[in-house]
Amino acid sequence: MSKNILVLGGSGALGAEVVKFFKSKSWNTISIDFRENPNADHSFTIKDSGEEEIKSVIEKINSKSIKVDTFVCAAGGWSGGNASSDEFLKSVKGMIDMNLYSAFASAHIGAKLLNQGGLFVLTGASAALNRTSGMIAYGATKAATHHIIKDLASENGGLPAGSTSLGILPVTLDTPTNRKYMSDANFDDWTPLSEVAEKLFEWSTNSDSRPTNGSLVKFETKSKVTTWTNL
Repeated sequence: MSKNILVLGGSGALGAEVVKFFKSKSWNTISIDFRENPNADHSFTIKDSGEEEIKSVIEKINSKSIKVDTFVCAAGGWSGGNASSDEFLKSVKGMIDMNLYSAFASAHIGAKLLNQGGLFVLTGASAALNRTSGMIAYGATKAATHHIIKDLASENGGLPAGSTSLGILPVTLDTPTNRKYMSDANFDDWTPLSEVAEKLFEWSTNSDSRPTNGSLVKFETKSKVTTWTNL
């Protein structure tokens, strides 16, 4: 029987690559995003990550009798600025919507749709392990995401029994947007999206390979070699 992966943010750079990779491995793929992913087996579009939209998409997936074996939140964004920036509060609101609320929405969807023993993954950030004074809103929302990951790993966190809650913490992903705005960087030190998808597939298909429930997994690439560290 085919297994199911649900990707929130399934039309973005990382999310689309995860959908593509799992589909190539004969998994049933489900995308939730602001725009359709035509490569997914099921693609649901939402206007925002508010309560009505999230409840509606849960109902639609339930109506198809789909239970999820792996859930990945690849949604999010980045914004710079410190407390003196003219648009600081605008940045805060944007990061809460893109990073933090998407993490909360993912937690709710996962709690409702994940199979027992399933894999639940949120995207955090290595930068948020330390101070982020030049991008306060980004760092704060990613640090809060790390907190959610650990809460979901507890017995009363809400995920089904036996589930594994993990956070992936990239340093720099090799995405078209990053290449556009950091064109002078050394791309050999950026992590290919395919490597992330492959690691998620490994954890999905071999539960013994998964880090401990509640782990934050930092990964960094140097000279095309990626190192994964469980925190």
